[in-house]
Amino acid sequence: MTFTATHGSGRHAIVIGGGIAGLSAARVLTEHFDRITVLERDKPQSGAEHRAGVPQARHVHILLAGGEQGLEALFPGLREELTAAGAPWGDYAGTSLINFPIFRLPHSTSGVEVSFASRPFREYTMRCRLERGGRVEFRHGVQVKGLVGEGHGVSGVKIRDSRGEDVLRADFVVAACGREGRVDEWLAELGYSTPREETVDAALSYSTRWYRGPRSLSRYNLVVDLPTPPDLPRGGGFMSCEDGKWFVTLMGIAGERAPLDEEGFNAWVRNLRFPEVWDLVQKAEPASPIYGSAKTENRHRHFEELKRFPDRFVALGDAVASFNPMYGQGMTMAVLGAMELAACLAEQRERIGGPSLVGLSRRFQRRLARVLQSVWGMAITEDFRWSATRGERPGGISRVVGKYMDELMNTVPDDELVFQRFVRVQHLLDPVSALLAPDVAGRVIERATRPVRAGVREVVGGLVQQVGG
Repeated sequence: MTFTATHGSGRHAIVIGGGIAGLSAARVLTEHFDRITVLERDKPQSGAEHRAGVPQARHVHILLAGGEQGLEALFPGLREELTAAGAPWGDYAGTSLINFPIFRLPHSTSGVEVSFASRPFREYTMRCRLERGGRVEFRHGVQVKGLVGEGHGVSGVKIRDSRGEDVLRADFVVAACGREGRVDEWLAELGYSTPREETVDAALSYSTRWYRGPRSLSRYNLVVDLPTPPDLPRGGGFMSCEDGKWFVTLMGIAGERAPLDEEGFNAWVRNLRFPEVWDLVQKAEPASPIYGSAKTENRHRHFEELKRFPDRFVALGDAVASFNPMYGQGMTMAVLGAMELAACLAEQRERIGGPSLVGLSRRFQRRLARVLQSVWGMAITEDFRWSATRGERPGGISRVVGKYMDELMNTVPDDELVFQRFVRVQHLLDPVSALLAPDVAGRVIERATRPVRAGVREVVGGLVQQVGG
């Protein structure tokens, strides 16, 4: 996507939230507005520090290749900048060891490259880019208390900071305020309905410790031993990142709590199926306490279903849909949501030929819902492999997809084409329907057990239409 500035005199946009979603959205808005104000509740930081409002940032965060491509379009040369600062990058499968449920990812060249940087460092680099651009202002220590309605739309936000309460006016407002954002309450205060909300919770908990040590400690950038249903609820691994730092993150699911004490942490690491993790822990120097997090449920607010939705306002990122972080989809979906906003703004300019934003908000929320649909389905299907998972179980078509995916994953280690396609879909470079294409489905069916083979043959054509292209 090529970005061409079309902003007009004096136009102002507000972004609520300074995380990956908010920073990506702010960059998109620089092409359409003269001034962008990013409101962040945390205090200003001098570097790539953790923000109190994002406790989960202390854990391993993977930006999938689809997100890498999106950020590179928004911030050209960003990966080179991260790499120059010491963040490793390389072929995803070729520099990783990963135990998925059912299979181990082949340690082979996948053709999908990713960078390995901590979330705080990635956000800091993006923030510096925006600040250098001159049109984005960051206001820290700001609590958003609500939206200001005007006519059929939004004309600003109500805030509270150290100076008291105030109203900031804007031509456009983007809510990128995370999973704890109160967007539904703000809309209710303006007379709009509360959106339907889906929650699926597999009771995942995390614990993480940072270490320091040279890159020579391991030849891998990423090692992950994922929990495997139905009876192996413990997992963990490590990721290298910038400045000679390593994350070691442990995962407990289905009520298994990841440890927060050193003895329990080390005992858990020793029992992982990859001895490389324990080897790293023994050789590296601890550089932090052990941090924990357990706010990990999947949650989807269906703003696209509302019959009335205000103009000049959109919501994206975790404020709309947040995912079980074990699957590494959250940051990438935030970036892809911002890219969808870019497309909608560009189309609005072509349609209207002027500054009007009438109709854009509902169109964006509906298009974002389509982007989210298949990824949401993948996440909750995996979570429901655990019998203790709470939430509304997916319907019959999802169960059939789940059985097909089991057979596909059995095929990945032994079939190069299926392996390559799986990695591209996992990294959100190709749609889920790419796994149902005839060249892949034929190989899966050929290897499937007899009962599954008959069922898959019968439904695979219909699945392509159901999942979408």
